[in-house]
Amino acid sequence: MLTPQINLFKKSNPIQAQVLANTRLTPELGKGKRSMREGDAAVHRITIAIDHSVYPYMIGQSAGIIPPGLDPEKQTKGLADASYTVRLYSIASPSYSFGQTKDNIEFVVKRDNVYDENGNLLHKGVCSNYLCDLKPGDVVTMTGPAGKKFLLPQTDFSGDIFFFATGTGISPFLGMVEELLVQKLIQFQGNLWLIYGAPYSDEIVLRDYFEDKTKEFSNFHFVTAISREEKNSFDGGKMYITHRAKENAEAIKNAVNGNGKFYICGGPKGMEKGVIQEIMSACGTDSTYEAFKKHLEEKEQLFVETY
Repeated sequence: MLTPQINLFKKSNPIQAQVLANTRLTPELGKGKRSMREGDAAVHRITIAIDHSVYPYMIGQSAGIIPPGLDPEKQTKGLADASYTVRLYSIASPSYSFGQTKDNIEFVVKRDNVYDENGNLLHKGVCSNYLCDLKPGDVVTMTGPAGKKFLLPQTDFSGDIFFFATGTGISPFLGMVEELLVQKLIQFQGNLWLIYGAPYSDEIVLRDYFEDKTKEFSNFHFVTAISREEKNSFDGGKMYITHRAKENAEAIKNAVNGNGKFYICGGPKGMEKGVIQEIMSACGTDSTYEAFKKHLEEKEQLFVETY
């Protein structure tokens, strides 16, 4: 049984680690289904060498990244420490790395850029662009690990598990699927559902990995919601993960009643409400949203990580 380690490295005593690989997962601007006027949706998978005996992270935790340079806003304010603040990113690799080599950590990161209606760049996120621009051999300054709530069961588990992701909210679920199905750090006997939403089908990143797992494991169900390409069967509008939840209401109800677990990750912050409301609807409860959410959280059946 693993125990989450918290804040072994802080901004005052960070760890430095070397980049091994950086791969773009979405099509280049103008080469995919997204129009040029919508701006680039660049998602990268970044692998960094790190010794797990020194930095013993668990899947479901986050790692802190400190981008180099000085923060102009802090400089303007005349702060003594004008370096950038720590940014947290969900870890995408299983607790012992892919292959259980215990020698690296991975992230799935999207450039946090803002575009106008004509596709012109208005704002570039500092840390996300720094990460997506990294090259093998570059050195990254890190803190963490952080977080101890968004974790998988640590003992054998027979209930069903639902993962709901939008965009780069898929990051922790990559490692979780690997850990549950392939590495089997616990004996997992239930059904595993991954419901993943993105605007376009070519922005469902890591699709091949998840589809391969559905062929290998009969208890794994991979469901996508492509909002700008698919119509839902309820009102004919765009297809979102909430509609996929509604389609699978019976399985969700069985999971709630069978002590199953629900993990929700992605953005924008607050997106979890629609999913939780669909879980409520599946259960036919007359509880309030706040009371239902608190009830599931107290029973350790609901875990939310949104941004």
